[in-house]
Amino acid sequence: MKETAMKCRICGNEHNNEPITLSERHLGLGDRFDYITCSNCGCMQIKDIPANMDRYYPGNYYSFDAPVFPSRLTPLGARLKRSLINHCMGYADITGFLLSFIYPHPFPWIRKREITFTSSILDVGAGAGRKSLSLHRSGFRNVLGIDPYINSDIDYGNGVKILKKNLSEINSGFDFIMLHHSFEHMPRPAETVMHLDRLLNPGGIILIRIPVAGCRAWELYGEYWYGLDAPRHFYIHSRRSIEILLENTNLKIDGVVFDSSAYQFVSSEKYLKGMTLLSPDEPLFTPADIQKYAAEAEKLNREGKGDTACFYIRKKASAK
Repeated sequence: MKETAMKCRICGNEHNNEPITLSERHLGLGDRFDYITCSNCGCMQIKDIPANMDRYYPGNYYSFDAPVFPSRLTPLGARLKRSLINHCMGYADITGFLLSFIYPHPFPWIRKREITFTSSILDVGAGAGRKSLSLHRSGFRNVLGIDPYINSDIDYGNGVKILKKNLSEINSGFDFIMLHHSFEHMPRPAETVMHLDRLLNPGGIILIRIPVAGCRAWELYGEYWYGLDAPRHFYIHSRRSIEILLENTNLKIDGVVFDSSAYQFVSSEKYLKGMTLLSPDEPLFTPADIQKYAAEAEKLNREGKGDTACFYIRKKASAK
C-alpha cells in the first residue's frame, strides 16, 4: 500500500494515507493543492495551508455580501413568525402550531427545547452577519457574530454586532454557539474545539454544520465534488475525526443530522463541466432537474450519506 510522509493532524496516523490533488474551482483560479485522506479517521485535509489566503477570499466572496432581506417585517408578521419559531422550538404555541401546517421551520438546525428567544448566541464565522441578523429579526435578542476575515467590526445599530475577532479573543459564555460552514475553514481545529469548550455555558449546545467525508457526492464526483472547496476547506471531517477532536475536552457529540440539499449535485455538475460556482444554473438545469436532485438529497440524508451534516455537541455529564 502507498504511504505518504504526511501525518494526519487529527489522529496522528501516518500510514496508508491516500493523497489527492485538488483544484480551486469556486472562483475558477485553477490553483492546485495537495490533500490526503487519513486511512484511520477518514478526515480529508490540506497538506500545506497557503501563507496568504486573501487570494481565495476576494471582496466579492459570498459570505461578505451585505445581508439583504425581502422586506421589513410588520409588527403582526414579526409576532406570527415568532409564534411559528416558538412552536418549532418545542414550546406550547397554538398560533405557531397552526402556522406550521403552512410554513416550514425558519431555522431547522435549532432542535426542540434547547434554546429560547433570550438565549445568548454566538455566530462563529458570521461573515457579514446574515444569519445573526435573521435570528434578531425573528425575535432572538442576544446574538453576537465574529469573523476574523471581515475588514472591520460591523455594528448594525439594532443590537447586532459582528466583530473582527477569533474565538481566542472572546471571553464571555454562551448558551448556543453555532458554526455554519466555518469549522472546515479553520486551520487549527483542536484549538478551536478547546475554545468552544471554554465558551459553552453549562446546559448549552454547540452546532457545527460542515461538509462530511465519505458522502455519496464524493463517491460520485471525486475531485469535482463541490464540498471539497480547495483551498478554503482545510479539513473535510468525518464523524470519527470530530469524536477524536472532542476526546480531550469536556464535550461530546449529542446527535448528527444530515442536511444536504440539491446544491451538492448542481454545483458539482457545474465543476464537472468546467464551470465555476458563479456560473448561472440556467439553462443547465431545469426546475425538474432541481426537484429530482432535492428528492435525492432527502433520500441520502435519511441514509446518512448526504454531503453536509449538523453535529450537535454538548458538555459531558461529568462536566456539568
